[in-house]
Amino acid sequence: MKTKLTIIIIGHNSWHFLQKNLASLEFVKDDPETEILYVDNASTDETRAAITYSYPYVKMISCGMNRGIAAARNIGMVNSASEYLLFLDSDTIVNKEALDEMMRYMEEHEEVGLCSCKLIGQDGLPQASCKHYPTRLGVIKSGLHNIGVKFGLDLFPNAYARTLYDTSGSDPMEVDFVVGACQLIRKKAQIKVGFLDERIFYGPEDADFCRRMKKKGYKIIYLPYISIIHDYQRPITQKFMSLQTLKQIKGYSYYFRKIVEEKMRGI
Repeated sequence: MKTKLTIIIIGHNSWHFLQKNLASLEFVKDDPETEILYVDNASTDETRAAITYSYPYVKMISCGMNRGIAAARNIGMVNSASEYLLFLDSDTIVNKEALDEMMRYMEEHEEVGLCSCKLIGQDGLPQASCKHYPTRLGVIKSGLHNIGVKFGLDLFPNAYARTLYDTSGSDPMEVDFVVGACQLIRKKAQIKVGFLDERIFYGPEDADFCRRMKKKGYKIIYLPYISIIHDYQRPITQKFMSLQTLKQIKGYSYYFRKIVEEKMRGI
């Protein structure tokens, strides 16, 4: 039987998050139209054994090495024939109402290729769930601001805020992109757009994917009236020039080069 929805979750040594994530998704356990596919990025902790034992209905694919977010999610997409794909970060906690409403909205709006809902932190505060496309200057200012915070300096305090939308309303909003922690994708649109760009190991693969989807004529929609929990904190305490930071810088550099090259080629 062809499924309607494949929930794609990826992780690397993430069992401490996945315990809550998969527990929150137990409401789909007996739904024949929904499947959960977990792609493991070479975990060395108990993740795979724990999922097999506690959630035997979760399909699992194991990678031999940590291939990053884009590559792991692409593996999930390749192994799904569902009408819809739902990308979820392992540190999300989902509820039936939010999932049902996102699915209902997509079913009723064929012009929408991808949608998401509000992300709420464990502190109860809304997170930056949808954003304007990143710019070189904006990324540089935000980076300098984050560095300044470590030294007690308030450099470019509004740099990050300028990337955000006003989400205080309750109506659906068309936006540039929604963050990859939660993205409900129309498979038909994904086929036209292609896969996530695997040359972006860590950020901004979500912005790039939404940008390409909009170029194919689909809308990206943010639904502010429903929400899920996202146990993510901005890494302001992250070590300066850590491996993760360097990979992010590399990802943004590639993203901006890619846009320039596309413009030169008239794409």
